[in-house]
Amino acid sequence: MGVLPAALAAIAIALLPQAAVAKAADKKPPVTTPIIFVHGQSGSAQQFQANAMRFASNGFPNSRIFAYEYNTLNSTNDEAIAGLDTLIAEVRATTGAGAVDVLAHSRGTTVMHSFLSTPERSALVRRYVNYDGRTAAAPPGGVPTMAIWGEGDQTRAIAGAANVYFPNKAHTDVTTSRAAFVPVYKFLLGRKPTTSNVKPEAPGKVSVAGRAVDFPANAGLAGRRFEAWVVDPATGRRTGSAPVYSTTLPESGAWGPFKVDPRKRYEFAVVGGEITIHNYPESFERDDLLYRVNDAAVLRPFIDNGPNSAVVVVLRMREWWGDQPDAQGNDSLSVGGLEVINPAVAPRIRRVLAVFNFDDDLDGQTDASAALAPFNSIAFLTAVDNFMAASPGGTGTIPVRQVMRGAKRHTKTINVPNWPSSEGASTVHFREYAAKKYRANKPGKRRVGGN
Repeated sequence: MGVLPAALAAIAIALLPQAAVAKAADKKPPVTTPIIFVHGQSGSAQQFQANAMRFASNGFPNSRIFAYEYNTLNSTNDEAIAGLDTLIAEVRATTGAGAVDVLAHSRGTTVMHSFLSTPERSALVRRYVNYDGRTAAAPPGGVPTMAIWGEGDQTRAIAGAANVYFPNKAHTDVTTSRAAFVPVYKFLLGRKPTTSNVKPEAPGKVSVAGRAVDFPANAGLAGRRFEAWVVDPATGRRTGSAPVYSTTLPESGAWGPFKVDPRKRYEFAVVGGEITIHNYPESFERDDLLYRVNDAAVLRPFIDNGPNSAVVVVLRMREWWGDQPDAQGNDSLSVGGLEVINPAVAPRIRRVLAVFNFDDDLDGQTDASAALAPFNSIAFLTAVDNFMAASPGGTGTIPVRQVMRGAKRHTKTINVPNWPSSEGASTVHFREYAAKKYRANKPGKRRVGGN
């Protein structure tokens, strides 16, 4: 992230989730050990969003699932470790648990190895999961450990730990996939999960909550207005005269929870800043309490914007691949009709999670033959010179279509308005799995759901 200005303040943030948090426990010991996820470089709770829902799909209480977020622009982990001290103390006090389970990814494993090196701290962690990060000669702090490894050196290990390898899953994919979820669940719960799917819930039962933050510091967009609108799936445009939920964001940037209808599509807008952030998720099939709406003020100087062109950022917490020899091994992503995944823009080695689309130099031209600077040197990001005509008020439509790699070639299209980039930017957030719809029970049959 060397291109980022040093002026961005260093902040460590430890937050309880905005879900319905359990009240102080009674004297009985907790049935379920709370889980805390610690993200990696430029990460957030997004890397645990899918598996948090998989835990809940197996009856794990949402009130015992937490995400710890911190500013990875800091060159050291001192503030991150101190903030984790605070969060663990809050989780123990809130839930009545004597210890917690921690799952850490990438740089988060470095945070955890340092944290667990102190006996007083390691005594507070019952079990530890190390996702595609640090190796070690022994389980850190002597805590029972499982290490999950993605593509790369398959000799990596934590000696004395349960080491599990997924050589065809990328660095972030290994934290979000259901294949990796199964051994982790068994390690923490002592039994296999009933399902490895994200199971849909009935309409009227689904809530969503999260934070609106500035990437990559994870600092809340305090004082701005968060609005949730129902939109027309065919156009992405708002269907009502008022949002179905709105709130002024506190210092943490937390919003929700509020009820959503799995049969409808939504726009999450954050207004009151330099530009409006328009966020377009897929429909919500079950409670999602770790959703993130990102601004990225530090990247704005590198994104050309004006009244005649739109900006669309496409996110997915499973790496986009565009250079594999087998066609089924590549993803497809079309934004406004332009295919933006290819060997130059999204080679596997780049671990791309976000694709920025904007009219470079505002010349009305399109060129997807190369990734734009400086995005081509920023971890997990890429960018394409993609001219998409804008209209006042976003009265036109930009189709965003993904075809997920693999034999099934799952396809999903999200249509968004063509907002002028001088006033706003759109973010499309695709699931990293193929979500299914709720199916009601039939007499004598079990409901089958999942992804």
